[in-house]
Amino acid sequence: MSEEIKTNAPVEAAEAAAVPAEMQVPPAKEKRAIPTKLIWDIVITVLLALGAVIMLFPFLWMVLATMKPWTELYTDSLFPHKWVLTSYADMWKGCNQMMKGGIIRGFFNSLLTTVPVVLVQIVVSAFAAYAFAKLEFKGKNVIFLLFLATMMIPFSVIMLPQAWLYGQMKLTQGPLAIIIPKFFGSVGTVFFLRQFFYSIPDSISEAARLDGASYTKTFLSVLLPLVMPALATQGILSFIGNWNDFLGPLLFVRSRDWYTLPLLINRLNNNGGSYEQVPRALAASLISLVPIIVVFAVFQKKIIGSIVFSAVKG
Repeated sequence: MSEEIKTNAPVEAAEAAAVPAEMQVPPAKEKRAIPTKLIWDIVITVLLALGAVIMLFPFLWMVLATMKPWTELYTDSLFPHKWVLTSYADMWKGCNQMMKGGIIRGFFNSLLTTVPVVLVQIVVSAFAAYAFAKLEFKGKNVIFLLFLATMMIPFSVIMLPQAWLYGQMKLTQGPLAIIIPKFFGSVGTVFFLRQFFYSIPDSISEAARLDGASYTKTFLSVLLPLVMPALATQGILSFIGNWNDFLGPLLFVRSRDWYTLPLLINRLNNNGGSYEQVPRALAASLISLVPIIVVFAVFQKKIIGSIVFSAVKG
């Protein structure tokens, strides 16, 4: 039987070759099932894209609103019928009327109350996190719990006593009232960095100590480079929080010469949200977003790359 099958195979192949190509029936293709993972990847990508569009829509509306006359501000049309840039000119003029230097001075004030605070706050918080994570001293856990307990106190409870205290110390005529208190670190940053220090094996710091390095040198030369991704992340979050801070400068800054950008934007719309003044306030808000967008765009890839490198290295 097997010999007949073998002898018939060349005959069938020859007969198939004798049939013209246009009359030959193509062999049936096997149906391949679409992988379930591919379907879920497509669904998740579509949902994330829709979420990104929804989140970016208010920003797009703000950008287009700065190019509309105030009479078209709340119309049904997203795009302006008449493109104008008067809102930026009104913003510039309004800021100059409020304080000398205008929005340029506001930028300088915001930088002065943000950059030094971020740098000092991150360093102080890193030292405190290192002490709570790697050093042994009496009452460490109790002190840390009391330290964390301060996070439970709302700012609304202590803001009036702080305003009175800073007034008595003559700090409210300049930016010192919103700079000096933040130099002592942040509870949230200390907690975050402490957990990061805990993930570093003790053998690394012990080896440095055996080589004769002091606690400070061990922290600065050995452990600090390992937590740079966490420091960069907390630095960006601190920068955004301090740059957008409104309540602190509103309570603790009495001199107009030291108004930050959030205070300037609030003063630009000082008639209870009248249509005439909303476009210039939106223009100032858009300009104030530029440093945040730049900082986030510059450091985002570095943070992700550093975290991935640390994970691979670990």
